Amino acid sequence: MTDPSAAKDVRSLYRQELFPFVHRAFLELRPGTPFHEGYHVRAICHALERVERGDVRRLLILLPPRHLKSFCASVVFPAWALGRNPARRIICMSYGLDLAEGFSRDSRRLIDSAPYRGVFPGLQLDPKRSSVEELRTTRHGFRMATSSGGALTGRGGDLLILDDPSKAADVASETHRDKLHQWFTDTVMTRLDNPKMGAVIVVAQRLHHDDLPGRLIATRGWEVLELPAIARCDCKVSLTDNLDWNREKGTALLPEHMDIPQFEEKCREMGTRAFEAQYQQAPQPAGGSIIKPEWFGEIPENLRLGDYEAITQSWDTAAIPGETNDYSVCTTWGLLGNHMDLLDVYRGQQLQPDLLRIAAKLREKWKPNLIMVESVGVGTGFAQQLERQDRKGVRWYTPKGSKVERMAIQSPKLEDGQVRLPRTAPWKEQFLAEAAAFPNGKYDDQVDSMSQALFALDCNLVEIRHCSRFKGPGYPKARVLYPRDQTEHG
Repeated sequence: MTDPSAAKDVRSLYRQELFPFVHRAFLELRPGTPFHEGYHVRAICHALERVERGDVRRLLILLPPRHLKSFCASVVFPAWALGRNPARRIICMSYGLDLAEGFSRDSRRLIDSAPYRGVFPGLQLDPKRSSVEELRTTRHGFRMATSSGGALTGRGGDLLILDDPSKAADVASETHRDKLHQWFTDTVMTRLDNPKMGAVIVVAQRLHHDDLPGRLIATRGWEVLELPAIARCDCKVSLTDNLDWNREKGTALLPEHMDIPQFEEKCREMGTRAFEAQYQQAPQPAGGSIIKPEWFGEIPENLRLGDYEAITQSWDTAAIPGETNDYSVCTTWGLLGNHMDLLDVYRGQQLQPDLLRIAAKLREKWKPNLIMVESVGVGTGFAQQLERQDRKGVRWYTPKGSKVERMAIQSPKLEDGQVRLPRTAPWKEQFLAEAAAFPNGKYDDQVDSMSQALFALDCNLVEIRHCSRFKGPGYPKARVLYPRDQTEHG
């Protein structure tokens, strides 16, 4: 005999937490198919819960195919959100109307099921105003389905979900990418009834380095949940407000579903380029690159800031903020022996007064012995302002040769393992993605800052007393010397 109080507790759990509700919905909609309680599903659910309660207003979910991202975000989540608030207005979009309507039918099946009615008895669909394209509630809420590029004139909502914005066959076209981005910017992003409170979710797998997710990431205005099929580095992934998943480098996202040998087979089937994009969320531009992510070493976790012989910062400044403009970047490096450790990356678009305030904070935080500034364009004025703040340690750098030539000269240091990154850092994934895409990526500001910093070693901008090569802790601390010629470094 079922315990009524236990059943009540279970229904309450389903109403309050999305992950157990996703599990129950899977059993209802896919009977006979095993449900793997992967950490990545918990991570997706936690991110969606934060949107539903108003903590996040712009969410980008990037996962490989066939890992339940659409099931969670486009099928179950709209039904759960409507159950919690039947007046909610949700617009769900996909690249094709058939796909969007398929998600809508599954949501309708879930809402019509006995378990759902037991959990959310207050939600009632309006029988006179519900169809595949639009499920309306008696409280004037709805779940609307449409396609990417479709007309939304006169329609608005509280929550907009764009799932699979492009087909793989279309995204290679620059015209398609530009048209989709314009539709998303000019149409979708204007459809929130309350722009201050409404939320937008984009769910996708990467298909091109300049696809819609790539352009959204570049704005730095989105919370990004990016989970490659095989972890590229150690990382922490939030599962609840108080619990993280410590995912280790080289591990499969869900081994019970697809393990490493299966991913390797999939890579052989579809080719490395397509696999890196769709499964690893790391699309590469055509033409290859001169930096391989695996070249970067890992900073030992027991190292402290005081262990370094010198700290340097390298600035590459941009002119004015703008969606298609370059970024201003400051990389902070610690020198130890023959290693150069990347300790921090600032990347943003700011007007110069704001950028100078940021520079002052970074200077105070890291106390660099040397600050390198590329003195091209606005960089000259920026360097002058830094000197007015404090002349000590500021040096100008006028580059010679192309960006590719300058980085190619430094790449042997990377291949030799001299350049190391932290085990985890919030900027690490984006830094590695830009480095791997260079020289054909959309942005190269972080790479420019890195090549400038590595160049400092070649030109003896930093010399360590008592030795020509750097030595580790226990040796005399660094003494920073500067060359007489501050402007020409070939």
